[in-house]
Amino acid sequence: MRFPITLNDSQIQKIIDSYSSSSLPLTNNYTLFRAKINTTTLTIFKTKTIMLQGTTEKLVANEIFKLLNIDQEIKIENKQEEIKILKNLIGTDEVGTGDFFGSIFVVAAYVTVDNIDLLTKLGVKDSKELTDNYILELAPELMKMIDYEVIKLDNLHYNYLVTKQNYNMNSIKANMHNSVINSIKKKVKNYEGIIIDAFTTSSNYFNYLKNVDNVAKDVTLIEKAENKYVSVACASIIARYLFLKDIERLSNEVGFDLPKGAGKPVDAVIMMMYKNNIQNLLTKIAKINFNNLKKVLK
Repeated sequence: MRFPITLNDSQIQKIIDSYSSSSLPLTNNYTLFRAKINTTTLTIFKTKTIMLQGTTEKLVANEIFKLLNIDQEIKIENKQEEIKILKNLIGTDEVGTGDFFGSIFVVAAYVTVDNIDLLTKLGVKDSKELTDNYILELAPELMKMIDYEVIKLDNLHYNYLVTKQNYNMNSIKANMHNSVINSIKKKVKNYEGIIIDAFTTSSNYFNYLKNVDNVAKDVTLIEKAENKYVSVACASIIARYLFLKDIERLSNEVGFDLPKGAGKPVDAVIMMMYKNNIQNLLTKIAKINFNNLKKVLK
């Protein structure tokens, strides 16, 4: 969609400053700035017009209106009915596994039937369909309303597991999901099921845990569960929030912005670190087995 208002220079600069950490490479001479905001691509042209393309384009447009103090809003249809499965459920999801920088977070969230209507009215859905700025507002409210547990794997421990213990990403995720489920089961008792946003098959999941003593067996792995179960959607939002705060903390520690994801902005930061002879920080802030590092070293 075309952004409905042509902006001035100061407004454009404010947008660029706000989304600089999510910037994308320019693709032609007509473009001033590009960024990936969750599932939406933001493009600012030199004509001072904006194009938004993606499933959250209306949400991003409203976010820009708010950023610029423009009294306008685009109506967004509510499609939350599809995830209102009326059961008291524990749901788990993870964030950070596809990001070169930052820790991995797995969250288990417990949602009761009584809370489902309120949570969906607040805008709970898969975190990939929400902008990061909205998640930063929504997640703290969810964390006050529901029971949840968090397992965090920082980069030092991640790098040790993959380089010294021969873990792969799926085995790490399986162990983290199992740990966070065992933690929340100590807190809540009246749940009717445990849903994991499936990242592998059920047989593979339990195979990854074959040497673990305390394995939660009463779990169901469902693909795209964050679009079907409010508890999993809540877990994905809280996990994304914790990841964003972790990236912010690490950026402050090293003194420069760490981009999310594993794209070209990440490669540029790695190159900058090598040029400034601070690559020793990578073990602490990054997943060193990712291809980004291999590409730069070549």
